[in-house]
Amino acid sequence: MSARALRSAALGSLVALVLGSACGYRVVGIGGQLPGGITRVEVPVFENHTARTDVGRVLTEHFISQLLGSAKLTVTTGEGAQAVVKGTVTGYKREPITFDSKEKPLENRLTLIMDVSLVSIGDKRLLFGEKAVTVRYDYPVKNDLQENDRLEDEALRSATKQMSEKLVSLMLESF
Repeated sequence: MSARALRSAALGSLVALVLGSACGYRVVGIGGQLPGGITRVEVPVFENHTARTDVGRVLTEHFISQLLGSAKLTVTTGEGAQAVVKGTVTGYKREPITFDSKEKPLENRLTLIMDVSLVSIGDKRLLFGEKAVTVRYDYPVKNDLQENDRLEDEALRSATKQMSEKLVSLMLESF
């Protein structure tokens, strides 16, 4: 590449950088703060309105871990908490999505749906709320029933981690 082409590329990059910084966009959620400046939250086990009995507990554990890793706050119980995170798992669906030529399932999709809110403890004010937050996770189907159960359990762990990341991101960015 010639010196002239290099100068042109460098100038173009500089112009793009200057214009990009003046466009009004900003990165949100960097400070790791919840809405209302909350720094101490209580997170009771999420309610589970599905047939899968362990989904609320597993999701709550992953959510707390993700929250602590992403925000500058303390998870506490009762006294000292400024707000409570309430969650309800409203949907857990497993369905086949791909089939072979004999219509035998090859792949399942696990769908989790939940509602979440952040409510201040003092005045019971809703600081954040989101309904029908959804994640999907695809996984293979095998001939062995025990293997399928194991794969579904792994899919649940992966989907709850995905859901936790999504919820924390939504709460920190207040979208």
